[in-house]
Amino acid sequence: MKERTRPKKSLGALRKATKTKERSPDLQGQLHLQRHTLVEIARQAKESDDEEVMCNLAAWKNRDTNGSPYLTVELSPWYRPQRQRKAEANVFKDLFGEEEE
Repeated sequence: MKERTRPKKSLGALRKATKTKERSPDLQGQLHLQRHTLVEIARQAKESDDEEVMCNLAAWKNRDTNGSPYLTVELSPWYRPQRQRKAEANVFKDLFGEEEE
């Protein structure tokens, strides 16, 4: 049986930026946007009449090998619960179409 692997997360990092102007960002970084994340966000945008798409953004505090602090960030599509099929009370009926003896 083939194992189901979890897709990679769309992760990035934010580090303290050197401010050159008052309006310069406090943090800067890069995000490795995975194709499956982009496809799902695009699908949600296509299904909506809104001008914006809501996404989830999470962050974790970390320190690099030099001890410098940074944030790891994750971008993910807006969570929508998956439709769940009704659970069968009898596993044999579910698997083989027959009642348990």
